[in-house]
Amino acid sequence: MLPLIWTLFAVLAIGGFLMIAAYWLDVQDRPDLTLRARIGWSAGVFLFPLTIPAYAFVGGPGWPSFLRWASLVPALAVALFVGFVFGAFG
Repeated sequence: MLPLIWTLFAVLAIGGFLMIAAYWLDVQDRPDLTLRARIGWSAGVFLFPLTIPAYAFVGGPGWPSFLRWASLVPALAVALFVGFVFGAFG
């Protein structure tokens, strides 16, 4: 079971990095956001497991449903990482 969980973690971690990049680029590309809002959403990268889903579901970027659900990928990768740290999958 552990090799499957490690594989899932690796795929989610790579997908998480892609979602962080997509989120940041989308924030920078939105002309309707003020400079202060762009800076605020960009600083949200430091709390990415919370801010990316908040931006996708509430922030109003107009992402398709696939990307809205994909915004949860970084949070899932962090959850698996924490599980590895505390030995939940041993």
